[in-house]
Amino acid sequence: MKFFTELKRRNVFKVASVYLVTCWIILQIVAVISPALHLPILFSTITTVILAISFPFVCIFAWAFELTPDGLKRTGEVEVNESIHEYTGSKINYILIAALILALGFIAYEKLFLTSADGSLERSIAVLPFEDMSPDKSQSYFGDGIAEEILNSLARLKQLVVIARTSSFNFKDSNIDIREIGQKLNVNYVLEGSVRKDRDKVRITAQLIDVTSGAHIWSQTYDRTLDSIFAVQDELTFAITQALKLNLLPEQVKYEAGMTDTPEAYELFILGRELAYQRTSKALRKSAEVLKRAIELDEHFYLAMAQLYTTYILASEYGGIDYATILAEQERLFWQLQAAPDFALKYLALSFHASQKYQTTVYLALIRRAYELAPNDPLVQNGYLLIIEDIDQTIEQRFAVLRTNPESAINYRNLIDLLIAQGRVAEAKDLLNDMETKFPNTTLLLVSKLLVYFTGEHDFEKSLRLFANYKGELDGNLRALETTLLIFSDRIDDALALMQKNTTNHPTQFDFEYSNALLLSQLRNYERLTPAQETKFKQIFDDTQQAEFHILLELLNGNTQSFIEKYELSNPTQQTLKKALSDDPYITMLYLAILKERGKTDELNILLPEMKSQFESHCITNLVSQMSNSCLVFWYLSEQHSAEQRFTSFSKQLNYLSIYYGGMTPSLPNSTGYNGVKNHPEFKSTVRKFMDDTFRQSNPKLIFEPR
Repeated sequence: MKFFTELKRRNVFKVASVYLVTCWIILQIVAVISPALHLPILFSTITTVILAISFPFVCIFAWAFELTPDGLKRTGEVEVNESIHEYTGSKINYILIAALILALGFIAYEKLFLTSADGSLERSIAVLPFEDMSPDKSQSYFGDGIAEEILNSLARLKQLVVIARTSSFNFKDSNIDIREIGQKLNVNYVLEGSVRKDRDKVRITAQLIDVTSGAHIWSQTYDRTLDSIFAVQDELTFAITQALKLNLLPEQVKYEAGMTDTPEAYELFILGRELAYQRTSKALRKSAEVLKRAIELDEHFYLAMAQLYTTYILASEYGGIDYATILAEQERLFWQLQAAPDFALKYLALSFHASQKYQTTVYLALIRRAYELAPNDPLVQNGYLLIIEDIDQTIEQRFAVLRTNPESAINYRNLIDLLIAQGRVAEAKDLLNDMETKFPNTTLLLVSKLLVYFTGEHDFEKSLRLFANYKGELDGNLRALETTLLIFSDRIDDALALMQKNTTNHPTQFDFEYSNALLLSQLRNYERLTPAQETKFKQIFDDTQQAEFHILLELLNGNTQSFIEKYELSNPTQQTLKKALSDDPYITMLYLAILKERGKTDELNILLPEMKSQFESHCITNLVSQMSNSCLVFWYLSEQHSAEQRFTSFSKQLNYLSIYYGGMTPSLPNSTGYNGVKNHPEFKSTVRKFMDDTFRQSNPKLIFEPR
C-alpha cells in the first residue's frame, strides 16, 4: 500500500496517463499523414514500437526524478518538506486535461461532424481501382485486384446497388473529381483507396465518399502482412457495409468460394485475371502462363482454374494459343472443376463446355445457376441475357443493365445487335453515338458499327472504310468479315490476298475463313473466278479443306453422295449416323433435310431425339442462334414450327447479315438450307428482292440461279 501511495506522490500515475493519451494522439496523426506523405509501411509500426518501449522508461523517470524550483533532481535527494510535488501534480493535471480535451475533440469531430451515410438515399456505390503507391508503380494490378475482390463481395449483397467493374474501372488514372465520377455512374457513394506493397507487408487505405458533398463518411488504413490479405478484405468490406448502415453480420461478408489461402498464388491470380481483361493475343498467352503457376502453388485454387478456362475461351477468339492446346486444356479443367465448390465463374465455364458439346439443356441449367449466384457479374449477366427467349424482354433488361454498368461496351454492342435484329435501326444508331463518345477507337465500337452498317443496312463500302480506318488488332471473326466484304464488293483478288495473309499468320484459326472459302468455291463452281483466281484459291487451302468445302456445297445443292461416302452411310446404322451428327451437326441436318424432301425419314427418325437434345432449347432461347440457318433447318426437320412461323423466321434471318458467317448468305437462298420454306408462295419474290437490293449493284456474280 505504501508503494502505491509513493507512486501517487511522485505523480507516476499522472505522467503515465498524459503519456498514453499523447501516444494515442500521435498515432492518429501518423495514420492520417502516412498515406499522404507516401511513408513506408513500417513507419507506423516503428512509431508504435518506439512509443511502447518508451512507456516504462517514462514511468521510471517519473519515479526517479522530481521537478523542483532548482530544476530536475533525483527524488531521493529532495527533502519531503522541500518537495513541490503537489504543485507539479497540478500542472500535470492541466496537461492531462488539455490532452484529454484534444482527444475527445478528435473523437467528437469524427463522430459528430464527419458526414455519415444518409439512410434515405439509395445505397448505390462504385468501387474505383485502388491507386498504386509503390515507388516504381509496378503494383497496379495488385491494387486493381484488391479493389475488384471488394467490389465482388459488395455486389453479392442484395441491399446494395454496385456499379460493375467494367464501368467503375474505366476511371482508372483519371483526374476527374470524385463527385463528377459519382454523377457519371449515377451512384450516391464512391469507394477509393490506395495499396502499397513492400515484400510481405501491405498497406491498404480506403475512403468512402459521399458524392453529393464530396465529404468522407468513412476512412481507414490497414497495415498487414500478405498472409492476412483475405481477412483484411473481409474486414474492410464489412466496415463499408456498416458505414452505409446495412444491418449485416461479419460472416455475411466473405470472399468468393474457390479462393486460395496462399498469398503468392493469390497475387498471380489477380495478375492473370488483369492480363485476360486486355483481350490481346500476347496478354492472353501470358495470362494462361501466370494462372497455371498460381494453380501449381495451390492445387485446390478452383477460382484460378475457372479463370484459366475463360482465358482459353477468349484465346479461341483473340488468338495467342493454338486451338488444339485450348481444347485439351479446357477438357482437363472441366474435370478438375467438378470438385470445386459453388461459385459463379465455375458454372459459367462449365456452361461453355456444355455448349461446345451441344448439351443444350445442361448449358441452360448451368448458366442460370451462375446467374443465381452472381446476377451482377458482367460476364454472367451477359451470358444469361443471351438465353432469354423473348427478344423484347431481353432488350428491356439490357437497357436496365445500363444502370449498373453504364460503361460496358459489350452490353452496348449486344443491345445494338438485338435492336438491329428487331429492325429498330434508329435506336441502334442513338446507342452508337453514345459509344463513339465513351469507347472511341475500340474493337467493340467497330463491331457495333458493323452491326449497324453491314448487318442492318447492308452498306458494304461504308463497312470496308471502317476497317481501313481502324488501327487496332482484329480478332478472327473480324479478319474474316473484311474478306467477306471484299468478295461482296467484287474485289476478289484483294479478298484472296487477305485470306492468304490471314491463314498464314493465324494457321490455327482457319475456321473463321470457312464461310468465305465456301462462297469462293461456289463462285468457282459457277465459273465466275478467273484461272489466276482459281489457282490462288487452291494455293491457300489444302486438299482436305477443299474436300470439306465440296461436301457442304454438294449438300447445299441437293447432292448427298460425297457426304454418304465420308461417313459410310450407304447402309446407315445408328452408330454411323450419330457419329456424323456429333462431328458435323449442321451438315448432317442438311443431309436429313434432303432426305426428308425426298420422302425418306428413317435416318431422321433415328437422329431426331438426339437432335432435339442438342438444338431445341438452343434455338428457342439463344437469340443469336435464332438468327442462324441451322435453327431454321432444325425447325423444318422437327416440325415444331408451322410453315408460316418458319417463313417469318426466314424473312427476318435473310435480312440479318451475320458478322460471323455472312459469307454463306449468297449461297443459301436456292439451297437445301431453305427446304422448310421453299414452298411458301412468297418465298421466290422475297429472295429475289433481297438479292437485288443487296448484291445486284455491289457484285451481281453473287446471285446464283438454281441449276
